[in-house]
Amino acid sequence: MSSSFLSREANEEYAQCLREVVDKLLVLLSLGLGLEGNVMREAFGRDDLEYLLKINYYPPCPRPDLALGVAPHTDMSALTILVPNEVPGLQVFKDDHWFDAKYIPNALIIHIGDQVETLSNGKYKSVYHRAIVNKDRVRISWPVFCSPPPDMVVGPLPQLVNEENPAKYKTKKYKDYEYCKLNKLPQ
Repeated sequence: MSSSFLSREANEEYAQCLREVVDKLLVLLSLGLGLEGNVMREAFGRDDLEYLLKINYYPPCPRPDLALGVAPHTDMSALTILVPNEVPGLQVFKDDHWFDAKYIPNALIIHIGDQVETLSNGKYKSVYHRAIVNKDRVRISWPVFCSPPPDMVVGPLPQLVNEENPAKYKTKKYKDYEYCKLNKLPQ
């Protein structure tokens, strides 16, 4: 077998495993809102959910106090599945402080993204995070961003909106949300 075949086969197997993890997470997030397990998955397009793998490489930096790997942000996706290496660098903002994400071997880091926050009408919050660099060691991370298809309309689930709890987010196509966020335009 050629190495390209093995590589493709490994990627296909990894993608299938990721789909299973995301499907389970969406069921659990739906149940956590008091809804039927399939609600979030359906709202994000079922099998049309898109997966984008990015590889982040942060070389050693002699002055990490003067550099930032990735500026603070939330992910525009629905979910982000992150495979880190053992070099610390992911930080999460909570209670007015930055906290280091603990590295656990063979564990995935899951970020709630903007689309889950919108769909849940704010009951779930998008993770505000950043990446810092290391003075001596290379840091690598492999995030997979799971997003609705570009033409999918995303807004607060009707089951979560009522007179006491009005919609906190606008309903719009994912591609329009993405365009506004990338271009720093009002949502």
